Amino acid sequence: MIIDSQSSNLKESSISNQSPLVSILINNYNYALYLSQAIDSALGQTYINTEVIVVDDGSTDNSREIIESYGNKIIPVFKKNGGQASAINTGFAASKGEIICLLDADDIFLPEKVSTIVDYFNLNPGIDWAFNESAPMQSEDLVNVNLNQLIAKIAGQDSEDLPKPIDFRKQIINGKFPSFTPSTSNLCFSRRILEKIFPLPEAKGASRMAITDFYFKYLAVGLSVGCSTKRNLGIFRLHNNNTYTGQELTKKRKFYAEIHITTGYYMQVNFPKFTKLSQKIFSKGFATYLRNKNPDTNCNQLIKDYFYCLTLGEQIEVRLKTIYYFLKLGFKDFA
Repeated sequence: MIIDSQSSNLKESSISNQSPLVSILINNYNYALYLSQAIDSALGQTYINTEVIVVDDGSTDNSREIIESYGNKIIPVFKKNGGQASAINTGFAASKGEIICLLDADDIFLPEKVSTIVDYFNLNPGIDWAFNESAPMQSEDLVNVNLNQLIAKIAGQDSEDLPKPIDFRKQIINGKFPSFTPSTSNLCFSRRILEKIFPLPEAKGASRMAITDFYFKYLAVGLSVGCSTKRNLGIFRLHNNNTYTGQELTKKRKFYAEIHITTGYYMQVNFPKFTKLSQKIFSKGFATYLRNKNPDTNCNQLIKDYFYCLTLGEQIEVRLKTIYYFLKLGFKDFA
C-alpha cells in the first residue's frame, strides 16, 4: 500500500461537523431470505445520526412485504428492475447524508461500523473515502445463531488501528490497480466525491451488474484521498447466489468480461484522464471475452464503441494488452 499523507491534500474537511448524518444504502433484488438481517444490522448501529434507505430493484419474491414491515424506521424505495447501478443511483438520490455507507442486502454491518467510519473521517479531515473488511461466513452458519455472540467474537479478533491517509491518485493515472479496494458492503464515501461520479451508467447487462462498485471505487481513489483498514466491520455472506462465488467457471468469466468491458468503456468516456487504467480494465475484459467459448454478444457494440474513442496508437496499445491477457488466460486453462 502506498501512503502519502501530504498535508496540502487534507485541508478542507469533507464533512461539516463531528457528528454528520450518515446514509446507509441497502440495495436489494430477490434477497428476501437475508434482507431482515441486513436491515436490522443497519438499524442497530451504535452511531445514532443515521438514515437507512432500502432500495428494492423490482424483486419478485416477498422482499416488499419485509421492507414494508419496518414502517417509518427506514426509507423504502420500490422501483422497476434496472440492475445494481440503477438501484444505487436511486438510493443516492434519496439520501441526505454527508457520508454514504453501502450495504448489499445479503451482508451484515457490525454495530460499531458507522461510528468507526465517522471516527476515520474526523481523524483525517479531507478524506473522501474509507474502506474496511468483512468477515466471510457461510450463509448456513448465520441461521439460528446468536448473532450478538458471533459479532462480539469477530470484533474481538481485530486490533485497533488508526489508518493513515492514502493518496493513490498518481498511481491510478498511471494505470495501477489499488490493492485496498474491497467489495460493496465495505465501501463508504463522502457525498462530495460521489457527486463528482454519480449518476452511475445504468448498464444492466446479462449479470444485472455490468456497472458495479468496480467502477466507482476506482474513480473515487483516483479523484481523492482516503483511508483503508483491515478491520472487519461487517459480515460477508457466502452463498450460492453470489455473483462470483456461486457460479461455474464459464459463467464467471462471462460476467467478468462484461463487467470489465463495460467499466473500461464508461471510464474512458466519462473520465478520460484515467485512460491508462481504462485500457487495462478493458483489455482484461476483452481477452476474457475472446477466450470464452460462448462470448456474450451484448458486448459487441461496446467493444466497437470503445475502440472508436481511442487514437490509432491507443488502439494498438489496447490490442497488444489484450493479446498479453489472452495468452495469460490460455496458460491458466492449460494448467
